[in-house]
Amino acid sequence: MLGRQPWAEPVLEWRAPCDYAALQDRLRRDAELLTTWPVAPSEAFPTDCYRLGEQYWISQRSVGAVQFTALDPHLFAYPFPDGDDSWFREVVQRAWLPAIYPFWGRQVIHASAAGPSDTSDVIAFTGPTLAGKSTTAYAMGRRPGWRLISDDTLAFTTPPGDGIRLHPLRNDARLRPASADYFGRTGDAFEPVEWPSGPLSLRAVYVLDGVDGRSEPPHFENLGVAERLPLLLQQAYALSFKIPKYNQELMTAYAQLAASVPVYRLRFQRSFAVAGALFDAIDQHAAAELNLQTSAGVTRPTSA
Repeated sequence: MLGRQPWAEPVLEWRAPCDYAALQDRLRRDAELLTTWPVAPSEAFPTDCYRLGEQYWISQRSVGAVQFTALDPHLFAYPFPDGDDSWFREVVQRAWLPAIYPFWGRQVIHASAAGPSDTSDVIAFTGPTLAGKSTTAYAMGRRPGWRLISDDTLAFTTPPGDGIRLHPLRNDARLRPASADYFGRTGDAFEPVEWPSGPLSLRAVYVLDGVDGRSEPPHFENLGVAERLPLLLQQAYALSFKIPKYNQELMTAYAQLAASVPVYRLRFQRSFAVAGALFDAIDQHAAAELNLQTSAGVTRPTSA
């Protein structure tokens, strides 16, 4: 990690609204602009990331700003004056904090995950926006003997000799309207995900590659390490590539992830009409290739 302290759960300190105009003037005058994140869905303005001495700042007009260092897992959050405080907290915890975590010793990949409810095993689903990560993990989590582990963000470390360890990061299950309709979900769009007690281990990553109109059944391709790494890096939460130490640790962690865990490209027909067949295929593949066992009472084959 960039800081010198052993891992501790981050402290989020929610402060009073800041003088945003004065803060921006100071940052533009005295700080180094590391990067500007483009406008994301549901946002109105881009997000700026600055370095000012040992301090790092992330700010977005109409939303607010956060300040932190690499030496201490303590985040100070300042909402925009007259802004939506609940939305600010959502942006910080859902979008900004995953990119800050690597400063404090954990990487975060843009993935959703599920696993057997009575074991420590987890499988993750990743891919570009609209690939179906949340829908697929949510569906697997509803199957007998399975549970939902995370939605959209998955924090991990690579301890020597201990595989890939997963760690809690606050998130909620969120489904787009079509997926919510498919599962019969109504009411609150956010469904809190409860992190299981006990350690969890990542057993496999599925890179989702849905195609409209595909007629073939779901196909699982076991990728080589050289193919895995760029696909995983595309889904890494990263603040800026202008921080050499930060990026060195990120590259090392993702290289270990690619070398330690099987990664499958999963090609499938993107249609709710055949979604059940996709989820069945994932269940069967996890049993046959990964020997994942559930408490559902179904005898599953194992690979030869």
